[in-house]
Amino acid sequence: MRTVFEAAHGVEAHMVLHLLQQQGLQGRVDGEYLQGGVGELPAAGLVRVVVDEADYDAARAVVTAFEAAQPATTTPPPTRGPSRVAWAGVGIVLGALLSWAALRVPATQDGLDHDHDGVLDERWFYSLSGQPLRVETDRNFDHQTDHIAHYERGVPASAESDDDFDGRFETRLFMRAGIVERSETDADGDGFNERTSSYRHGVIERSTTWAPSTGLALRVEHFKLGQLTEAEQDTDLDGRLDTRLRYGPLGELLAREPLP
Repeated sequence: MRTVFEAAHGVEAHMVLHLLQQQGLQGRVDGEYLQGGVGELPAAGLVRVVVDEADYDAARAVVTAFEAAQPATTTPPPTRGPSRVAWAGVGIVLGALLSWAALRVPATQDGLDHDHDGVLDERWFYSLSGQPLRVETDRNFDHQTDHIAHYERGVPASAESDDDFDGRFETRLFMRAGIVERSETDADGDGFNERTSSYRHGVIERSTTWAPSTGLALRVEHFKLGQLTEAEQDTDLDGRLDTRLRYGPLGELLAREPLP
């Protein structure tokens, strides 16, 4: 292993490591737990990111781009030192940034290989503080992620799904307290949601299909215990729901009646 970046602290090291992982480069952070024991000794050089020798040049290019994007450091003219209030403000801001990074910046990942082919089909990403950030899943085992769940404060908050496995995430799910409340589907990728659904306690209750040309409902479906029971439909496409359809326990059409 070869050192590719020396960090000022653990947060900075994990940020760089995450950038490398985004480019498909693997590495690790060394020395972050030594800072607490250095006492009066300078901490510089203790925390570092290391990569395999074969990946060093590619990793160094990523690090160089990261360093170039950082604000330039200049030496100001001698002035009176900052007041205690100013230092307190700096401490508050730094603490907030570190807290944000600890909650938001992916630091570690793990997962499951369901089909035992040596590739993770489910990958879990965690923050520096150990909270889950997202879960990426390959449901059809084609080595492409087709479902991503996003977490807020350790609880699922939203998700996006590629349900036809064509590489585009057409469905979005929105959650409260980790439970799905509603979903939106843009099947053709034109920016218009052709289908929206609402849920109660995570169970679908209502689903509406919309006409892209008018924005009006074409069909409204009602569910009980997740099963379709009835629907209202615009059969002549005039923008008005005109027919009610009732369904049996096997999904069979039981009745068709006009709406007033």
